[in-house]
Amino acid sequence: MSGGGGIADGLRHLRSEWGRWWRAEDLTDTHIAHRILNDQYRLWRQLRQRVNSEVQQNLTLLKQQQKQQTYMQMQRMQVQKRSRGHGYGGYGFGGMGASPMISYRMMQWAQLQIKIGQEEFRHLEVTPGMLQIGRGQVRSRRHLAAAAWIVALPVLWVGLWWISALAGLVVTALTTAVFTVLAWAQGRRPTRRRPPVPKLLFVPPAPPAHTELAEDAEPEPEPFPIREAGRDPKRTQEAVRLALRKERAQIAEVVVPTETDWGWSVRLILSGGTLGDLVRLLPAVATTLRVGPNRLLAQLTSAEDSADITLRILTSDPFAAPLPYPQRAPASCSITQAVSLGLSIEGETTPVVLAGQHVIVVGDTGSGKTAMVQAIAEYVTACRDAVIVDIDPVKRGLKALGPMAVMTARTPEEAEAALKSLLERVKQRIASMPPIQDMWEPTPDAPAVIVVIDEYTMLTSGGKEAAIDILRTGREAMITLVILTQDATSPVLGDAIADAFGVRILMPCRAADVPVTIGRADAISQGWLPHLLVPSPEKDFPADAGRFYCITPRHRHPMLRYVSPLPPAEADRRTRERVTAGLPRLETPALIATLPSDAPQILRLLLKAFAAHGNPEYLTLTQLADHFAAADPATWGKWNGRPNRLLMVGRTMQSHLRQAELDIQSTRLNHEEDPKRPAVYRLADIQRALS
Repeated sequence: MSGGGGIADGLRHLRSEWGRWWRAEDLTDTHIAHRILNDQYRLWRQLRQRVNSEVQQNLTLLKQQQKQQTYMQMQRMQVQKRSRGHGYGGYGFGGMGASPMISYRMMQWAQLQIKIGQEEFRHLEVTPGMLQIGRGQVRSRRHLAAAAWIVALPVLWVGLWWISALAGLVVTALTTAVFTVLAWAQGRRPTRRRPPVPKLLFVPPAPPAHTELAEDAEPEPEPFPIREAGRDPKRTQEAVRLALRKERAQIAEVVVPTETDWGWSVRLILSGGTLGDLVRLLPAVATTLRVGPNRLLAQLTSAEDSADITLRILTSDPFAAPLPYPQRAPASCSITQAVSLGLSIEGETTPVVLAGQHVIVVGDTGSGKTAMVQAIAEYVTACRDAVIVDIDPVKRGLKALGPMAVMTARTPEEAEAALKSLLERVKQRIASMPPIQDMWEPTPDAPAVIVVIDEYTMLTSGGKEAAIDILRTGREAMITLVILTQDATSPVLGDAIADAFGVRILMPCRAADVPVTIGRADAISQGWLPHLLVPSPEKDFPADAGRFYCITPRHRHPMLRYVSPLPPAEADRRTRERVTAGLPRLETPALIATLPSDAPQILRLLLKAFAAHGNPEYLTLTQLADHFAAADPATWGKWNGRPNRLLMVGRTMQSHLRQAELDIQSTRLNHEEDPKRPAVYRLADIQRALS
């Protein structure tokens, strides 16, 4: 059969197709251009991954060196202490911990890592010469493949006949039949083979030459604001797709969104790049969708799939109706139980166990730090086994909740004295625990101590050193810090964040604070976006005050959350209720027991008086006179019943203190503490005089 449209024509067509394949003529310039561009992109990714790996290796090595130097310094300090105890004086030991050069080099490598992560792929335009070379490479690969088949098929066919003549005959017959049918079909309706054009692995900033993007196509619909989509998921899906396409995000699929109370939750599947690449585009996407720059949130849907992203689009306030503060009766809670610090955008609570946890709250002025610290203090003061210390060298600290604090400091000097006193208590508690006990067990008579420090940067150098020492050793004694700061990058504080703080809270803050607090150089690119939140400039304009991100033992992923403010009137009511019912008090310190035998009697009387009253922040002169008269009536009781009793007791106390060379002066309370403004002696002043 050699007529038109028969097997002979089909054979000629197949031979022509074989020739086109052999010469790579079945591939257009677009095929070759796409292959070349994809090869460029793969090579760029490999180089970036190699450099990232080298940077990470250097960072890991430097961290190990830093830990080793710190460990060696701690060992030297321990040896020095033991040497002093044995009378050697501790000579020959010193050091300043980890070398500053290591921290500087770590910062350089981290900056390089950020710079690498921000680099975008830029392709080289495909030229006619590159097309010629690319086509030649395809031909060479095909020739090698054809040669391999030409050698392998005869060998297989002969081997089949050698194993079984019948099998060889059947396979030969079937192959001939298939080839004949194929030739007949191609003779009647010849088809030109044209493989599909390889899809570009990246979204170029402009259509490259010789590619499908450079060809004329139907114009893409214009992006539109997401509010024009109404409540239609399909229209919302189209709005998101067009906005992402306009900003050249590498998105393979936009899943149909899910409507929420606050907007839309959209799953995206990346076709390339990383979550960080998408996060960098969010401000531009927000402009296209006509929402605020801090109203687009992106994070991984699952830690098992880096291409699966959840995009949250906030078209309304997700925290417009926050949960009310729970009612807590006095002494109804325990510091060892979890308390929720706020509500997440998904409606979930944020449970945190405060016992043994250092907390840092980073935020600008107006970010809502006061609401956060009052949420913590409100719970602590409802606990039967915890007390709170209020340190604020600039402002009013806990405000309406302040009267429930066992210690208060309102100047840098008072703060230093209080922190040194607490550090001494840490040492006493640790020394008093039996060897089989790992952590202090809080009880109503020996409670956990939560120390709130606002305006950390305003502390004296001695106060900062005491705070850092408590950060390092306080957890074991259940004496922990809650530090509020506007700057997490200060050298003293920044070095301690990653290791010391089990709970890290980021409210509206600076971009520089985010990687330091989270502990990752790429924190922002992973979806931690507190720097996009807007602090409140005034009371009647809340903006994003109270919104926060956090890292706790139970929360490790970026999730927007909100802490409700406690109304001042309600805070005052709870304060009066709890003070009336009675609050836990610190255990009697071991200062009296450790005083030398020749310590002045006036000092012993003062410490015993404070211990008898539960070691409050201060005692009035009347309280001290009553205690002294009961302890030594002959010396202090002879003025009982006289109008000038307090005057004489005060003068005699000062006389005894001067003889003991102790500078402890009485002060008067302010109107907020007591309208009568009685004269008082403060425990912090006594402890400072002892130190």
